[in-house]
Amino acid sequence: MDLNRLTQSFFSRYYRWECVPREGAVQTVLEELACRLPEIEPSSWARRFELGGVFLGGRETTPDSYITTSCRLEYYEPLYPIDKADEYFPAFKPEMILSMDEDIGVAWKPAGLPTTAPRDQQLYNFQRYLTEHLKRPVHLPSRLDTGVAGLLLFSLSPRMNRHLQKAYDKKLIEKHYIAEVVGVFAPEKIEIRSELARDPRHPVLRRVVAAGGESAHTVVQRVGAYNRKEMSYSLLQVEPFTGRTHQIRVHLAAEGFPIVGDPFYNGAMAPELRLLSYALRLYHPYKRTMMTVELPNSAWPEWLVERVRISGPVSISYREDKRHEGGTRS
Repeated sequence: MDLNRLTQSFFSRYYRWECVPREGAVQTVLEELACRLPEIEPSSWARRFELGGVFLGGRETTPDSYITTSCRLEYYEPLYPIDKADEYFPAFKPEMILSMDEDIGVAWKPAGLPTTAPRDQQLYNFQRYLTEHLKRPVHLPSRLDTGVAGLLLFSLSPRMNRHLQKAYDKKLIEKHYIAEVVGVFAPEKIEIRSELARDPRHPVLRRVVAAGGESAHTVVQRVGAYNRKEMSYSLLQVEPFTGRTHQIRVHLAAEGFPIVGDPFYNGAMAPELRLLSYALRLYHPYKRTMMTVELPNSAWPEWLVERVRISGPVSISYREDKRHEGGTRS
């Protein structure tokens, strides 16, 4: 694992201190941070607190909060220019919402935008964008990694919140991804079943373990193969039957085919992670029909457009079972 490459892929640098109140003096959080990080321009702290990423005793805090007892102070320093954060994170566009009714919607999330608010900042995430645009609460039953682009389900009613949570728990929602890897992936189709657990080398990472982890099940099928600059590549259709953290990325890396552009699992260098949430299929319990949504060609990333031009059209195969027909009832 290239720890330097991994660190460079993060949006922030993490600091953690155990603070003890000074005898005869009461420090605010801002005063403590200014003392700990004197290299940071004092006038910039207002913007840093606005972004979020400052925690006292595990809870988000404010600059004028007092440190009255021994506790942990955490700070995530942005590695992007804080005065240009609006340009750093992808902006929301109404056309990202692909379909919607009174209960459920499907949207396209761009790569580089967190699905929900991460610990290191609170302002730039897809859930907040949707909530502000629709002016109503939005529930996201599943997430995409920040570096992954593609389709996201969201619900708009308590009854659909419950239904989707049950549907995900019972593995009734089909999620299809497209990934690019280096080499000729063989055999053409495999099922990967293993257990995944945290990797002790870094808290963000996961790894395959023999026992003691969470079960994970992924089906991988090669849908294209081609050569470029004297190297072989494969285009894969991937369906995760479980939703473990980094499941697709870890499973493919464990097979010897890390995804191109994946800094976490030693994928070949590329300007983006070449993994795309491409299609969703689920039962709509209130319309009593199957919903099948595929990402429109206009939202395909450049790398996929180029690969399809080389290897031919991508055909998504759907499950031929009856589990969807009854769905789950709220």
